[in-house]
Parts: sequence; structure tokens; C-alpha cells
Amino acid sequence: MSYDVVLIRIILSAILGGMVGFEREVHGCAAGLRTHILVSVGSAVFMITSIEVASRYSHLGAVDPSRIAASVVAGIGFLGAGAIIRYGASIRGLTTAASIWAVAAIGLSAGAGLYVVTGVTAAIVVGTLFLSRLEERMELKRHIRKLTIKTDFFDEKTGQQISDIVETYGGSLKRIETSEKESKDGVIELEVDIMLSRIYYRDVEAEISSLPGVAAVSWK
Repeated sequence: MSYDVVLIRIILSAILGGMVGFEREVHGCAAGLRTHILVSVGSAVFMITSIEVASRYSHLGAVDPSRIAASVVAGIGFLGAGAIIRYGASIRGLTTAASIWAVAAIGLSAGAGLYVVTGVTAAIVVGTLFLSRLEERMELKRHIRKLTIKTDFFDEKTGQQISDIVETYGGSLKRIETSEKESKDGVIELEVDIMLSRIYYRDVEAEISSLPGVAAVSWK
């Protein structure tokens, strides 16, 4: 295999893996641009090495060029598992873990010189992630709910904490207002409009309830 061919395959794997990683990076996922490029390039190099070893040492006996590639497929599962995070009763990161696994396949196919397979696979992966994100946003817009929070105090830090919790579950805080006057016991009532998937209502409610000073949380 010439150096030009090797260079083309490695660069191709970096570009296509980077496309997938960029989509993950934009959406704030744990594994982003750098991780996906490294996985794709590493997989390509493993595949190229496998092919070269089989070619150079074939005179010594039968050499299986797929053995190293098979180890990559098995080993990439450990890296993907690191992207999966548990939030309360919910699991996040499965899509990112799957994208890492797919990028490893893209790298292996690029290293093997299967250019059409590599390009089509990368296009499908990026398209799937984009359409999935679009579908999620459309789903969220249909689920804007009002959350009532009773708290002993409210400041900019508390508002940011509430916003961070909502964003952790893929939602967004649309509006937050305080009542004009405090109740007799000094409790402030907040009304918050949240765009959030229904499956995370209980998780968000539980996390906001755990914030300092929060006395009660309820959905309207």
C-alpha cells in the first residue's frame, strides 16, 4: 500500500468522523469533535495496519487481516459505555455511544479502502442525528408546561440552577416570574414555563425540589 493511499484513508476517516463529532459537539454531548475524530482515525490506522501485516507476512503462513479489526469492534464498547450517563430514572448518552460505535465502523471501512461504504455510512449517520434532533425539538414544542416553585428566596443564581437542570434533560426554560408579594410565611412563589419532554417531568421536579430553600414544586 503506497503512502499516498494511506494518507488519503486516514484523512478521509478524520473528516467523516469529524462531521459526526461536530454534530455531537454542537449539542453539548460528552463525546464531541475530538473524541469522534480520534476514534475514526484510530480505527482506520488499525485497519490499515491489519492489511499491511497480512500483506507483508503472508509468506510465513495464513494471516487473518480481520483479527485486529474485530478487536476494535469489541473494544470500542468500553469507550461508548463511558458516554452513557444516568440522570435519576433516565438514561442519557445512548445516541452518543451509538455514534462512537458507528464512527469506529467508518474508520475501519476508510482504512480498508471502501470509500463508497465510508461516505454513504457517514452521510446516513449525520443525517440520522440531524433528523433526530429536529424531531426532538418538534416534540418539545408540543410540551410546554408551567411549573410552580415555592422557595424561601430567589436570586440570579437560583434561576441559573433551575435553567441548568432543565437543560440537562434536553429542555429549555422559556419564562420565569415571581409573585408580586411574598406569602405570610415569607415563601416566594415562582411560575416557570418549561419546554420539556414529558418523560423527564418527574426527574426535573425531583432535582429542583432538592435545591436549597425550595419548599415545594408542582406542575400545572
